[in-house]
Amino acid sequence: MDDTQRTLGEYGAQIEAMQVDMRELKADVKSMMLTLSEAKGSWKTLMGVGAIAGAAGAALTKVASLLSSIPLR
Repeated sequence: MDDTQRTLGEYGAQIEAMQVDMRELKADVKSMMLTLSEAKGSWKTLMGVGAIAGAAGAALTKVASLLSSIPLR
């Protein structure tokens, strides 16, 4: 019986250590998810700014092309 009690005590200690590790792992995963969430929002903003800049550049090029084709008197 003494051996069984010692073995169960060891298992109990190992389970407690695993539970602590799991709590730390959960906190790390939550931190990673928050970082990825922020990066996703930043990426969308950057793509939007790029799209607007591209459209503005295309519009300016088109206007410049039209203005250069008008004959001067």
